[in-house]
Amino acid sequence: MWNRKMIYSTVLMVMVFALATGCSTAAAPAVQAGGSQPSASPVVGPGNVQPAGNLAVQPSGPVRSITVVGTGKASGTPDVAYVNVGVETQADSVQQAVADNRDKMTQLLDALKTLGIADKDIQTTNYGVYTQREPAPEGKGGLGPTSYHVNNQVSVTVRDVSRLGNVLDKAVAAGANNIYGVNFGVADTSKLQAEARTKSIADAKARAESLAKLAGVTLGDVIVVSEVIGGSGPIYESPRMAASAGLGGGGAPIQPGELEVNMSVQVTFAIK
Repeated sequence: MWNRKMIYSTVLMVMVFALATGCSTAAAPAVQAGGSQPSASPVVGPGNVQPAGNLAVQPSGPVRSITVVGTGKASGTPDVAYVNVGVETQADSVQQAVADNRDKMTQLLDALKTLGIADKDIQTTNYGVYTQREPAPEGKGGLGPTSYHVNNQVSVTVRDVSRLGNVLDKAVAAGANNIYGVNFGVADTSKLQAEARTKSIADAKARAESLAKLAGVTLGDVIVVSEVIGGSGPIYESPRMAASAGLGGGGAPIQPGELEVNMSVQVTFAIK
């Protein structure tokens, strides 16, 4: 009897010890590799939003703003000209047409270089050989004789616009019988772009202030500003002819006019 009581007491003590050990293990947090203990996750619910870690606190509502597009324009006098000049020859044989064209084109290139045009400013843009059938004499059937044509064109950059008329005259005297595509530009447009950009910002601010006044609000600081680029860059308008900009020097009468640069910016202003 005594042995049986001893056994029952021992079993009861073991069960109590096991229950106590289990409760202690469940209450203790798990230990991760490296010895650090995980932090408890915050309870997030309605009315109990707590920032945790590096989470950003979002504003309570959208930012009130006005977005406008401003434009600006700047004008400048062209200081560089581009023109296509060339020689077209005709002969009864293709060999003769090619030879004639080579000789005349050599004279034309020599004349251009004599005027101070650098090699880098002379570029071949077209070289073509084609045939042409002349109509048959009146009253006779069939086709007339065949003629061969050779056309050689170069693009010339004239970096002193005041000399363009003289360049064209000398080119014709050297044998050029095909001249077209006279265009003007500004070698360095950075100043014109900066001026147009400044005007576009001022225009954007004026537009935003007008809208704010109409809406009965006060304009705040700039939030976002970006340059509006259509295509590959700023818009350059064709030169405007100006009577006072004619070139003298006894050459062909040339009017370079003015070159306009347009810039646009999009600006977002805050509303106070």
